[in-house]
This record gives sequence, C-alpha cells and structure tokens, in this order.
Amino acid sequence: MNLGISILNFFFPIHCGICGREDIFSLRTGLCGSCYRASKNPKRPFRCSVCDSPLLDQSSICEFCDSRNVFFTKVWSLRDRNDLLGNALNKLKSGNEYTLSIFLSLGARRVLQKMKVLDLDACILLPSYSGSMIFTSGSRPFSPSERLEKEARRILKTPFIQPLRKISPERQAGKSFSERFFHAHHSWEIQPEWKGLCPAKILLLDDVFTTGASVNEASRILKNNGAKSVYILTYLRTAD
Repeated sequence: MNLGISILNFFFPIHCGICGREDIFSLRTGLCGSCYRASKNPKRPFRCSVCDSPLLDQSSICEFCDSRNVFFTKVWSLRDRNDLLGNALNKLKSGNEYTLSIFLSLGARRVLQKMKVLDLDACILLPSYSGSMIFTSGSRPFSPSERLEKEARRILKTPFIQPLRKISPERQAGKSFSERFFHAHHSWEIQPEWKGLCPAKILLLDDVFTTGASVNEASRILKNNGAKSVYILTYLRTAD
C-alpha cells in the first residue's frame, strides 16, 4: 500500500492548497511547510467547557454561554480561525479543494475517537440551501464538511440522518452578531417525518463556529423534537 501511495504521489503530487508549492508537508497535510507553520495559533490554556471559546482566566464558562439560552451540549473545533485558515476554508467552500480538506480535517480522528464514549445515536451534517433544491449529504456534489462526515462515518459507525431542512437562501456571512441569531431563527425547520422522533444523542457537523447562531438554532429544533443532547464538531472556530 505504501508503494502504491508513493507511486501516486510521484505522478500526481499533492501541492499546497494555499500557495501551490510541493514539499514533504504538502504530501502529508495538504499544506507546504511554510503555510503549515503560518496556520499555527498560540496555545490558549483556558477554554469554555461548553463552546470551547478561549478564556482569559480559569472560568469554566464564557459570557456567551452564561448569558443566553444555549441548546447545544458541547462544541469541539479542530482549530481557532486565523487569516490563513479563514482563507483555506473559503477556498474549500468555493470548490472541491481536496488538499485543503486533508489539512482542515487533521485532528478529527483523535477527537472522534474520544467521542466514542458518548455512545451517540446519530450524526447530522448541517444542511445547506441551493436554489430550489435542498441538498443533503447524499445528494449535493460537494460539502465543505464532507471529509468530517467521512471520518465520522468511519470511526463512530453511527448512522447519518437528515431531520433538518434549510428553508432560507440567505447566508450568515456578512451579517452582524445580532443579525446572525435573528436570521438563524428563520433558517431551518424539522422534516415532517422527524417531528418528535429525533434520536436522544446527536453529533452535528459544520464547517465553522463563528457566533454559534446556526448550530444553536439547529440544536434547539432537534431538542424540541426529541433530542436530549446535541454535540457539535467543526473545522474552525472564531476565537474572539
């Protein structure tokens, strides 16, 4: 198998998804050594126990989670977003950037292995809206979170379901903090066949945790329809 991979790498080298260079790092991570180092963020020792937001001290919960109705149980994000990582995610969203999906999903296996103890009942990919068609993970040509989905299927062996439907064509990008929560409240609904029938423990996958508005609204709907705990896994989270 290693010989086969080496032959493929020779004839079809994996170039850095950001700058296009090829080196030993790009073959393994999807980014060259220089871009990989630029993706690193300072370690933040204190984190909110609910949303994983960086904290300035040893408080167990952030102001956001302490001051409003938070419907998700816990969030895991693989990295804090910086300029390079934001660029990588935007490029991934704009097309099927295989090399960037390799890099952004690094660390997912470790987190998903830890999730086995949760004994999850189902996984969900937060649905998107496109024109008049609602894409699910089985029908749309490409999802930014597709690699997370593949890793979750392989490691957790948990069924994927799609009880949510995106009903708004608007995107969260460009909206203010308060606008994101207002918009999210009118963006999803439960599929008729899942009303009151959602499994108890659900893992919800999305690409980025910014304000938490989208995953919080999705969690609210799921809990109103039978879910007891909703866990979140994303590639990135906005650190401030």
